[in-house]
Amino acid sequence: MSVKIWSSLLLLSSISVAANANDFGIGLNDDVISTEINLDLKNNANAVLGYIYSNDGGQLISSAIHVAHDAGIHHFEIGAKYSYAWAENSANGSAIGVGGRYTMALGSNLSFHASGYYAPSVLSFGSVDGMYELDSKIQFQLNPSLALYTGYRNIRLQYDNTNNSTFDSGFYIGGKASF
Repeated sequence: MSVKIWSSLLLLSSISVAANANDFGIGLNDDVISTEINLDLKNNANAVLGYIYSNDGGQLISSAIHVAHDAGIHHFEIGAKYSYAWAENSANGSAIGVGGRYTMALGSNLSFHASGYYAPSVLSFGSVDGMYELDSKIQFQLNPSLALYTGYRNIRLQYDNTNNSTFDSGFYIGGKASF
């Protein structure tokens, strides 16, 4: 792993000594497996560490930090997300996307989740000239510690001198354990 990745992971882990793991999720389809760890920080903030392996796209590691706000059945998170891609058919690179996540409780242990991040060329490095990521899912809470979900994700990388590349695009199923 490069120095940039290790330094960003070290920075994220040192943000709060009182940070503890909130939940761990894993999603998959025929070609992709993704994992995500959400960490609750102090003062309505959280951090997210993620890894995606795609047979067609390559590997992507990410870390994000958000400020959260609750308004009744709505939960908003706004922040930045650093992603580094080892693309299968394109050059490697990284991007810092701005965006966030949204959750709406639908009742009966059902909820809707959406996220979106956009990285313009000024926040993209290496051969990457831009990136966007969109994700939405429906989640069913089995009990306070376990949930199942199904969703759709689209991650697209834009490049300086080569064709743009879809890193991941498709439906997935998964589960989340809270602890």
